Amino acid sequence: MLANFASIIEFYDFTMVHGHFSVNHVINEIGVRFGDQIFSVVRDPVMSAVSMANYVATRLMADPSGSYPDTREWLDQLGMSSLPEGCSPGHVKSVAMAALCDDRIVQVNPICQHLGDGTSESAINNIIVNNIEITDTRRYDRWLESRWGIPPGSRINQSLPILNRDDVVTHLGGRLSYLCSEDIKVFEAVRSLLDARDQPSIKGRDLA
Repeated sequence: MLANFASIIEFYDFTMVHGHFSVNHVINEIGVRFGDQIFSVVRDPVMSAVSMANYVATRLMADPSGSYPDTREWLDQLGMSSLPEGCSPGHVKSVAMAALCDDRIVQVNPICQHLGDGTSESAINNIIVNNIEITDTRRYDRWLESRWGIPPGSRINQSLPILNRDDVVTHLGGRLSYLCSEDIKVFEAVRSLLDARDQPSIKGRDLA
């Protein structure tokens, strides 16, 4: 695989390394060369948490016996041997709620964990120091097209809308504060600047 990559890389102007990497991992383990650029996409922290819970429930509906490693792990974490066949929408909703309430499933402040050490201060500092280009999911399609010439495409791994924002804000306000409080500070700082400038992305120096 690496041999094939090495044989073709000289024919491309850009190489994009992507995935769920933390900035600290990219800098300390992968390495950032002169001319390399780091970019990140952030999402409304509350909807990110809701989406993860919905994704778990959606995957369990598709694989109720847990035949895949991810679904088996989630079932074990939720204390379930399987998702009952033909279970009611209310039961599926309760599974999504249980997933949302489990730190092993829904990560605490994932924006700050990936961009810093878990705090908003460290995340914003890393964004500024490394001049990270950043956008949000609302502007993602526009950014892809303007930045990379990539037309908007279809989404993969899309979950069913089992829980919505009102469900969790009404019933789990304290839980959301615990999950998202630091992320919200970063997201609001980024979003407010994106709104003010009406641009598809900003650079870290813009937040300084």
